[in-house]
Amino acid sequence: MDEGRTWPAATEEDNVVADADSGYAASTTATDTTSLLSSIARYREENGRTYHSYGSTEHWGPNDDRAQDQQDLSHHLWTLALKGRHYLSPAQDPQQILDIGTGTGIWCIEVAEANPDAEVTGIDLSPIQPTWVPPNCFFEIDDYNVDWIDQDKYDLIHARELLGSAPDWPSVYKQAFSALKPGGWYEQHEPSLFFTSDAVTLEPDHPFLQWGEMMCAAGNAAGMRFDIGAHIKGWMEDAGFVNVTEYRMPWLIGGWSKDQHQREVGQWNQLRLDLGVADFCSRRFTNQMGLTPQEIEIFCARLRAAFRSKICGYQWAYFVYGQRPEAAS
Repeated sequence: MDEGRTWPAATEEDNVVADADSGYAASTTATDTTSLLSSIARYREENGRTYHSYGSTEHWGPNDDRAQDQQDLSHHLWTLALKGRHYLSPAQDPQQILDIGTGTGIWCIEVAEANPDAEVTGIDLSPIQPTWVPPNCFFEIDDYNVDWIDQDKYDLIHARELLGSAPDWPSVYKQAFSALKPGGWYEQHEPSLFFTSDAVTLEPDHPFLQWGEMMCAAGNAAGMRFDIGAHIKGWMEDAGFVNVTEYRMPWLIGGWSKDQHQREVGQWNQLRLDLGVADFCSRRFTNQMGLTPQEIEIFCARLRAAFRSKICGYQWAYFVYGQRPEAAS
């Protein structure tokens, strides 16, 4: 596989003063670039985990190796749920594709490999993507919560698991609308935070119910709501999208279904939740809810026990896509 765009790495040459023919601006640019890259990679550490330092918001998710493994596991779950597809929208041979909040970049890499004639770009606040990528795959440090520069550029914009990461979702959809070409598609996949069961009646103090209530309260306190799945369709329509389509899929927690596909999705979902629950909640529960690390550990242990119980738990996953109207003839 050929090498595509890579993250610029600081070298000894970056710190060498340019000669007289180069001029002062050259050495200043090199120094400024090195300083910027250094500050972006100087992650914040909280409770033994690292978080991004760049951007206009404080994202809830860590970006260390453990978190990256969790993101790749989650990618497998989403792809499995769609039976190998990377998106559902009827985008025809998209040539310019953007993934916002790309994380480890695995979605971009797979889409670039499957569409070698397309240019696939992923943006994120953390430079954690690999350097060896397909030649048509590119990564940029960028923040989708600030004004977008690109206009009328993309055939497909993809977003996934961005819940709790935007203070103004209607603005995000309006900017995505403008960044698409007329006729282009926006698609977003999000899980519900609320776990439930049709087999038993959950008491108010059940960890499933406490989890959803506490996460929503923490997100609201941070100014970035988590309960977005059911609102995406309406927000997109308000932004001007047409042909907006929403699918809801029950994601089981555990392999309790007789249906083979649902059972496999449920097994991977349980693993994702079991390994990732602390990643999801630690920063918000500490900073917004005032819980101690010990209290968070105890709550996560109760929640993991509930995941393993035989109450046939599940959550909903939302798949929503819509189109920017075609240009008037």
